[in-house]
This record gives sequence, structure tokens and C-alpha cells, in this order.
Amino acid sequence: MMGASSFLIVPVKRAVGSKQRLASGLPADVRQLLSRALAARMVRCAAEAWPAEQVVVVGDDPELATLCGRLGLTTIWDAGEGQSEAVRAGQRWCLERGAKTLVTVAADLPRAETIDLRRLLELAGQLAPNSLALIPDLGGTGTNGLLLNPADQDPFLFGPDSLRRHQQRGALLGLEVSLLDLPRLSWDVDRIEDLSPASPVPDDAHPVLAWAHEIARLNQRPLGGSDGR
Repeated sequence: MMGASSFLIVPVKRAVGSKQRLASGLPADVRQLLSRALAARMVRCAAEAWPAEQVVVVGDDPELATLCGRLGLTTIWDAGEGQSEAVRAGQRWCLERGAKTLVTVAADLPRAETIDLRRLLELAGQLAPNSLALIPDLGGTGTNGLLLNPADQDPFLFGPDSLRRHQQRGALLGLEVSLLDLPRLSWDVDRIEDLSPASPVPDDAHPVLAWAHEIARLNQRPLGGSDGR
């Protein structure tokens, strides 16, 4: 089986209280629905692209866990200690099942398609030993995913400026570090600027983005409804 020793970890940030950097433009319930919808899409893409026994979802959302169960995917509990610790929890699960190569990808990528997850499975099967391949975000400072061989290494430093820090950590671990050009996996929605009226939602984005974009636009209107009518 192609990529039988490659495993995928999908860390899902908590839906409740998620996307705090969108708080200036979106109310809490909208942010929760946005986060959950994006995560559900990523989980479905993973289930369609990867063998179910080689995927683990790390999160604390009961509704998402129910969806994963219907798709045949394993979920493990997120202790709430951040993305790096969530990935490490998934890593332990994968290593117990014989993983040689690890892939992790963020759950909140609104342009992700099944074909992108299939591509990650292919790339994982081709990844040379002692390698770390990083998926940069659009700004070139964050990390939306990575591929790692061998699977037991620990380069995980998600958070602000993570791309540079992952590159440095990989070098310290003696890994050959490279960047992957995967456009649909490069765009995440973290800041209200990503949903501002000046930044149009791509046509191939998750439909929930157009809805959130409209809510953000309405929330930016001046009080009194001064819209030319």
C-alpha cells in the first residue's frame, strides 16, 4: 500500500473561544461556527485522501469527534496546551502504530481540497530520511503544515514566526529543511484583515468564508447605517 508508513495528524483548535484575532469583526458564535466548518471540511478531505487507519484528529469538539467517527477516523483528546502539544499527542499515537513519516496540516485552511491531501500522502511517501518539509502561510512567516522523516523527531514550534523557528530547529536536529509550494494550503484565516471587504474571498474557498466576510463587512459599517441610502 502506497504510504503505508505515513501518518497524518490534524490538530483542531478549540471551537469555543477560537479565532480571537477575528473578534473585532466577528462575534463569538460566528467564530465558533467558522472554526468548526473549516475543521469539518479538512477532516472530510483527509478521510477521502488517506487510509483511515493512518489519520488521527486531535481536538476537543464533541460534534467534530462524532463526524470523525462516522468517517472512520480516530480522535484523541486535546489537552488545550497549544498546537505543538496537540501535534505531539498525535505523534505518540502514530509512533505506536509504526509511523515512519509524519504529516501534519492545520484544520483551518479554507481552500483545502481532497486533491491537496492526496498530494501530501504522495509527498510523504517520497520524503527522504532526515528531512523536514514545511508548508508556509501566505505571509511567509507561519507554518500551515509540515512533513517529517523520521517520525520520532520533534521540530514542532507552531505559533508566531513559526516558519523561521521551524527552519532553525530542523537544522539543529540535522534535518534537511525545504519549503513546499502548495497554494491552496497556504491561506489561513487568522486576522480580521483576511475577511475585510478589501480582501475578496477566493471563489474556491469554503462557502462559510463568504458568509463570514459579509458579517465582517456589516460589522464595519458606521453606526447609523450610513451606506448611501
